[in-house]
Amino acid sequence: EQEIEIYNISNWKPPPEWTNSLMAPINLILRPEVVGTEHISNETPGLYVSNHGLYGLEMASFLSAVYREGNVFLRSLSDHFHFGQFHGEILRIFGAVDGSRKNVDCLMETKQNVLVYPGGGHEVLKPSTIPRYTLMWKERLGFARMAIKHRYPIVPCCSVGTEDMMDTIIDIPVDFARKNLKIPIIAPILPHRIQKVYFWIGEPIRTDQYEGDYMNDEFAREVRDKVKAAVKSGIREMKEKQENDPNRFLVNHIANSAKDSLNTMVEYCRHAFTIESLPAQLSEDESVAKKMD
Repeated sequence: EQEIEIYNISNWKPPPEWTNSLMAPINLILRPEVVGTEHISNETPGLYVSNHGLYGLEMASFLSAVYREGNVFLRSLSDHFHFGQFHGEILRIFGAVDGSRKNVDCLMETKQNVLVYPGGGHEVLKPSTIPRYTLMWKERLGFARMAIKHRYPIVPCCSVGTEDMMDTIIDIPVDFARKNLKIPIIAPILPHRIQKVYFWIGEPIRTDQYEGDYMNDEFAREVRDKVKAAVKSGIREMKEKQENDPNRFLVNHIANSAKDSLNTMVEYCRHAFTIESLPAQLSEDESVAKKMD
């Protein structure tokens, strides 16, 4: 079974081009804005490391944005739990992989671009007691070790926007499924809360200087802390950008677009009227000139 999975991972092909159209309605609403596209490389494979928004609503849009902007299709590492469910095969079609070390080894040995969310399920199901966009990475070193082992550059990323649309009503403990895990029940997202999503892609962080010594705890912690600091910095930058964006909310975007369209139409009509009245004005000026002669 493991050999079959390794074969499928190695020989996976991106879904057909037409599947990009599936993202059109979502992107129309979320209007993703991407900062740092110059750090996406389709020549050098990388390990993309990001924060996870509540319920992971940003994930599909982020994958689509990276593919659209850099022609890079990321293989996302997912919790083993997903692959025992009905939606597991759908995730596989779109490149998701059960995030075991053997599978990550396979991805990196075949030079594929990988996406990981170190916060995992706890970050996706962030309880209301945790501030928005807080990283819940604990002391995990796994992603750093794998990057060092395969000398992969790490591309720090972040997203801001989706968590600001949601308010948690209550957190329901589900310790029977996973220790200390809670499921936040959110209120319906009202139209005036729908807003733009901001993606940040930072400068790659090298790991080749560690010469593959992935079992060295000091090296792994150093890499993790560098990436964590970069992601936190990206979140701060995107929150600042968000606060100063007049088109942040969808209702404001629609209103501003309508206002701009109206102004353009008025300006066009004014310009057209000026051109149309110009010959008459010239004739009148000529008549006055003749009388003066």
